[in-house]
Amino acid sequence: MRTVHGILAGLALLGAGCVSMTPEQRLSHEIFLDAAGHCESRYHTLHVDQVDLDGNLKVHADAESRGEIRQFTACYRDTIKDRADSLKKSGKTVPDLLMKEPDVELD
Repeated sequence: MRTVHGILAGLALLGAGCVSMTPEQRLSHEIFLDAAGHCESRYHTLHVDQVDLDGNLKVHADAESRGEIRQFTACYRDTIKDRADSLKKSGKTVPDLLMKEPDVELD
């Protein structure tokens, strides 16, 4: 029962955080989450622990498998850049957050 309450409390906090974001922050964060998930599915030994509002990631690696971090980082940054380019080509405003290179920290 405690677990259910913990999950519900976490979802409530997440929802409250999303409500307080500007539309640009929300769009950027959706792109960051999508890019992180895309790259995590390509590099199975690296796992995303946190995506902050600026797009910076904290990831961890399976035992003895830290060697893919450069490729993962390139994948993440390239995916964000591709999404920003798609927005630009479609005539939409590209949030400033998408124009910087986010950090990827390996724990």
